[in-house]
Amino acid sequence: MKFNIKKSGIQILIIALIFTAFVRNSYSTDDPKKNNIPPQILTVEAESIEIANNSVKSYILENFPILPETTVDKLIQSRNVEFSNQDSSKTDKTPYYKITYSIPENYLLDTIKILWELNIPEFRSHIFQLYKQDTIYIDTWNNVVGTVKDKTYTGNFEAFRVRNWPTWKDPEKGKEELPPTPAGPKNPLGLFVIHYDEASLRYFHGTNKEYLLDDKYRYLSHGCVRNYNGNIRKMKEFVIKRVIKSKDLTSWLDSKRTMQYDFDKQDRFPVRIIYKTYNIYKDETGKYIELYKDIYGYRNYSGDKFNDANLVFLTTKDNLIKEYKEKIGNDITDEKLNQLIEFAIKHCEEYEKYNLDDLLSKLN
Repeated sequence: MKFNIKKSGIQILIIALIFTAFVRNSYSTDDPKKNNIPPQILTVEAESIEIANNSVKSYILENFPILPETTVDKLIQSRNVEFSNQDSSKTDKTPYYKITYSIPENYLLDTIKILWELNIPEFRSHIFQLYKQDTIYIDTWNNVVGTVKDKTYTGNFEAFRVRNWPTWKDPEKGKEELPPTPAGPKNPLGLFVIHYDEASLRYFHGTNKEYLLDDKYRYLSHGCVRNYNGNIRKMKEFVIKRVIKSKDLTSWLDSKRTMQYDFDKQDRFPVRIIYKTYNIYKDETGKYIELYKDIYGYRNYSGDKFNDANLVFLTTKDNLIKEYKEKIGNDITDEKLNQLIEFAIKHCEEYEKYNLDDLLSKLN
């Protein structure tokens, strides 16, 4: 398959190359080369490598708006300058470059499915792309979650409705008669809302108090999940372009009209909300542990009708040992692992990132 796209005077030639793919059924890193995804080859002719890079970067972000720029910068490093020549169609003989880029095809799809996973006491959500049998990490966003009084609930949900330029009604008891806050910069919901919980008024949205997203302890809302306005703006563009296919909502992209759309079944995407007070993981720089505060006091939690108890994970020695073995492996003895976990629980401060090898060295 071969077709041309013209953008800002730069011609991008895309050749889809089909290869046999080995796809892992696991959370992947954001390094596209590690995912073994079939590539599409983008061929660009431009007056400089910088112009070509910027053209391809804009093209990828236009197709996949929630991709971090750091990921796109990694993608465009897989380029090959085939030759530098002069464009024969120009009389001034300006130097011209022909450059090919190998971009994993999952970033260039017309329809894209995601998983939006929030960890309540971490105050962060993690976004993954669901591609065939693979779950590919995309990005992590800061969030504000519900207070102890108005909790954010755990559960496996589906995004089912979006609202553009929403109005807001204060849910506090005794304020029922107050008029709704009109859409605009002073609205607590920001510019866009994604509903996921059909049993309660809880959803992802923007905010008129972005500074709170920089606080250490961010359990401050009425139960909804607040996001930076820039992130929710990118998600709006992404959902309209790549998720909702049952109706053309592109007129919403620059609109300040108050509108609502309920997804067809094909448009819905999964939202998973967990309550996990620890995280053990590894990346290209090492093995790490983070501990989080039990903000809702679930230490003696026995379950209720609002939460999925199977999605509540608290900091215990057994849970941390299990997580280490699942995510890191069996690279140390059980005796050493027990000592490491006991040390971490006793000495690691909440919301700090600790290198596990550094902690191990303190045991010797």
